[in-house]
Amino acid sequence: MAEDSWDQDATRVVEALNLLTVLAAPRLYERWSTQVPAVELRTVLQSRMAALAAFCEKAWGSPDADRFRSAAPKVRALAESLAAAPTGHLMDLSWNAQARECLDALGVQAPPGGWETFEGLPPSGD
Repeated sequence: MAEDSWDQDATRVVEALNLLTVLAAPRLYERWSTQVPAVELRTVLQSRMAALAAFCEKAWGSPDADRFRSAAPKVRALAESLAAAPTGHLMDLSWNAQARECLDALGVQAPPGGWETFEGLPPSGD
């Protein structure tokens, strides 16, 4: 059972990290937000960031556990910012900065050219 939980946590962490990347890169976020209904977008963002914050707060047993725990307050602050935004509000400029701070705290470096110009990774096989 513990392995299932770890697999689920790992999947949620990867999804949340991908969403942090989207939030950090305005061009990606703009493209993504036009492909997803607003209500679904908010639900996904809120739930993934809350799950990542919870994961970071309880991280243990790996070489990266300290990094996750130290990033927890930044991730929690972003999750709370997302949850507190008005329902129709899909973007706040502070979310870009907060996502970048979270990624930096988690050890994810900005892409070449920075987050402002990043439009995603090329499709596999390119």
